[in-house]
Amino acid sequence: MKQIKNIKEQDEYFLSGTIYAPMFGKEIDVLIEKEADSEYAEQCAEAFIGLSDAEVNHICKRICDYHSYMLEEWNEEFVQEINEKVPADVSGRDILNYIEKPTLYVMMPQGENVGYSVAGYCEWEPEHGIEFIMKDNILLYVGQQECLGAWADPDEYEVDF
Repeated sequence: MKQIKNIKEQDEYFLSGTIYAPMFGKEIDVLIEKEADSEYAEQCAEAFIGLSDAEVNHICKRICDYHSYMLEEWNEEFVQEINEKVPADVSGRDILNYIEKPTLYVMMPQGENVGYSVAGYCEWEPEHGIEFIMKDNILLYVGQQECLGAWADPDEYEVDF
């Protein structure tokens, strides 16, 4: 069964569609690099939809770690603004309520692996947003949007938190 719905041309580089994302409990956008075939895009969608509770909980923990790290990086005035929108002690899956416009990104694969990223907007990093990257159901990265994709060198996924 096809998971990605309403596929259409976005621009000269991407197709766009939508998918129901159980992790977020809602429909989200999907952007598919035109070089990635539709079968591979569906594999990525299935992998994302099929994340286990343990995998989702791990992703949420790392997003919460990122949120906490950014609160330490910003000045006190900005932290107060953030805390008005996102509770400083937010934890678990509740953090997902504070990610705006999550989008599943499917880039052309390199090899047999299934890799994708999910990016969106967040109050604690308003300029660069948030992104997490998965490859074969292993979390590679959580942090600001870097557009690394699942095929970067491992050292590029290193973060300070």
